[in-house]
Amino acid sequence: MEKSIDPGRSNVVGVIHTSGGFLQAGIPGLDAVEVRVDALSVPPPARQIAELPVAAIVTVRCAEEGGLQSISDEDRREKYFALLPTAAAVDLELRSAESMSDLRETILREGKTLILSLHDFHSTPPLTDLENACAKMRDLGASILKVATKTGSISEVSRLLTLLEHSPTPLAVMGMGALGGASRLLFAKAGSALNYGWLDKPQVSGQWSAKEFLELLART
Repeated sequence: MEKSIDPGRSNVVGVIHTSGGFLQAGIPGLDAVEVRVDALSVPPPARQIAELPVAAIVTVRCAEEGGLQSISDEDRREKYFALLPTAAAVDLELRSAESMSDLRETILREGKTLILSLHDFHSTPPLTDLENACAKMRDLGASILKVATKTGSISEVSRLLTLLEHSPTPLAVMGMGALGGASRLLFAKAGSALNYGWLDKPQVSGQWSAKEFLELLART
């Protein structure tokens, strides 16, 4: 049976950004994994994605939004297309969605889940700016919208919660930095569509390990 992601529920996603992460993809409770191809020294073969026990989100992040390698758009496009047949979903930055329109259209044509994302590692932009970005993601065909920002104050956390509350499309919101960990638990309970935890080794500030995240969510 083909593995898929249900955008209508709150999913816990384990992030594979090291080779050891593949060995932890089967921990109980995970709904999906994200394979961060840009973080891996060697791109995984499509077969390895197909053999994962849960649905896989394939991400080849650009350096401007947190990618761990400087990869040209042409190279990123090739990596995406190579893994697309075995991916349940693809995460593509909003800034890349138009320049990679051929990839975006293929994802939609083949019935894959398109996640369009926005990352701000400095602050949480004003609510109007976030709403405008989300509207553009919807116009470009995203099934799930994703917004990750630095959250250093209660007002910034509240801004993301308001965005989540009023979104007409499945939305994933997450905080990074000082209030990242606490906010991610809150957002997951409030219905954020995708909630990420690292596998094997820590990845970004404010992110729980997938195992600990699952345990905390079960107790709250």
